[in-house]
Amino acid sequence: MAAGAVSDDPLWQMPLRAPYDTLLSSKIANVNHVSSGAFAGSITAALFLKRFVKNAKAWVHLDIFAGAPEARPGRPFGGTDQGIRAVYGVLKQRYS
Repeated sequence: MAAGAVSDDPLWQMPLRAPYDTLLSSKIANVNHVSSGAFAGSITAALFLKRFVKNAKAWVHLDIFAGAPEARPGRPFGGTDQGIRAVYGVLKQRYS
């Protein structure tokens, strides 16, 4: 989140609400990879991924909208690199 603030690429932590985990239940598999409804899609996607990062020191799920509703200096209208600037900042700081 700090890298997002520095690069004007805001990020925020969404809750990993345990009750939403039931939205990934499946009648034919161990787990469904998408919510059974249209509710809490970003949160259920993160809950799905959380199952596979139990031993990770840190992890992130970016639900990227990647569309700029208006032009700004250096950032044109339309498709954009939302979230990428923040990820690059973290990787540069951690591995440079």
